[in-house]
Amino acid sequence: MKTTNMTEGNPFKTIFFFAVPMILSNLFQQFYNVIDTLIVGNYLGQDALAAVGSAGSITAVFAQLATGLALGAGIVISQYFGAGKSDKIRLCATTSSVFSTVVGLLSTILMWIYAEPLLIYVKTPLEIVPMGVDYLRFYFLGSVPIFLYNALSSVYMALGNSKTPLKFLIISSVVNVVFDLVFIVNFHWGVAGAAAATAISQLLAMVLALTDMPRLLKEFPALKTEDGRSAFFDGKLLMTMLRFALPSALQQSIVSVGSVVVQATINSFGSAVMAGTAAASKVINLAIAIPINYANAYSGFVGQNMGAGKTERIWPGLRSSIVCCGAVSLGITVLFEIFAEPIIRLFLSDTEADVTLALSVGAEYIRVVGACLIIFAAYMLVKATFKGSGDMCWFVLTTLLSFVIRLVVTVGFAGRFGVDVIWWGFNLGWIISLLLAMGRYVQGGWKTKAIRG
Repeated sequence: MKTTNMTEGNPFKTIFFFAVPMILSNLFQQFYNVIDTLIVGNYLGQDALAAVGSAGSITAVFAQLATGLALGAGIVISQYFGAGKSDKIRLCATTSSVFSTVVGLLSTILMWIYAEPLLIYVKTPLEIVPMGVDYLRFYFLGSVPIFLYNALSSVYMALGNSKTPLKFLIISSVVNVVFDLVFIVNFHWGVAGAAAATAISQLLAMVLALTDMPRLLKEFPALKTEDGRSAFFDGKLLMTMLRFALPSALQQSIVSVGSVVVQATINSFGSAVMAGTAAASKVINLAIAIPINYANAYSGFVGQNMGAGKTERIWPGLRSSIVCCGAVSLGITVLFEIFAEPIIRLFLSDTEADVTLALSVGAEYIRVVGACLIIFAAYMLVKATFKGSGDMCWFVLTTLLSFVIRLVVTVGFAGRFGVDVIWWGFNLGWIISLLLAMGRYVQGGWKTKAIRG
């Protein structure tokens, strides 16, 4: 089935079966990120792992921008689908794709020019800057595929199809791992090989999505221009999508730029701390992938039901999602508390001089953050209500508040009390932002934000 109507049926089953392929898709993405880290850490050493970790704070800015831009199209398409306005869906998809491609191309050009200054700005140790530059430049050869694939993927998700993107990501993830081994182990390309493997895998995912997209959209008629041709790009529709996308893209970019500041603070503690943090970040990203993607699935459910005027279905969907994600998060918390050191040791080479420090930092990171994974799950799900309904001010506000708290804790206290303070900043931000989001949900102003026209 190419599309799924989520305005009918049991909310729990609808969201769950839509969410599972999304979770698996993201886990495969995280999987090849983890494989990158494992191969880099074990074959290239601690300095290379630190360089990739420092560069990762910069790539995250653009990855979040790509996700934020795609979000606008997803909100608009899901609400049009729920409202039965199928004539606008194809034009939304093509307009979003064209715009994302242009932004991706500009990102590639900017990074080839400014890779080195950016790494120096985030206080990357000078001896590993050249490796970081190589990683960034090769990684951003895949910038257009990243932006365009996100745009195309948002169309699938908005129409209730989460299985097809899963197939694409399974294929691209396997290709990424194979090229990692070929480029790093056989060709000895260093960190540039890891970045090139990621760029190639992103290109493959984009090509697969582009090839399949006509089949997805065949049931939706194309709008015609005055001369009878099919409309391909619509500036007014782009403005509608940007009304939702830009606040999210701006918020996510601010968060990611702020993350660069956090990374600069981490870098000031030396390469061993950087390596331990880079390893732990990959593990945490795997853990939070489940609530993040479940929240994205729930957001699509909210969008379709808002478009259909069925807001009474949203609370049962939220309640069941919190229970489901909370149970999984609790299991991960127990795993992190018991097996923190063995998990982090997988990413580190025993031949490094400061492996003990890197291991200690990484283990403490996943223990502290892991203790509040249930809070994180509830926070992501409640604010996803605002995203799906189009209540972007509150979606942005609750996200920024969480990060600002983390940033203040990092900049204000890490130098005085040590790097572990940064991990506690995560938890404090999630707790306070969840309380604010719950207040907005109960107040109910988000119910008035559905797209008109």
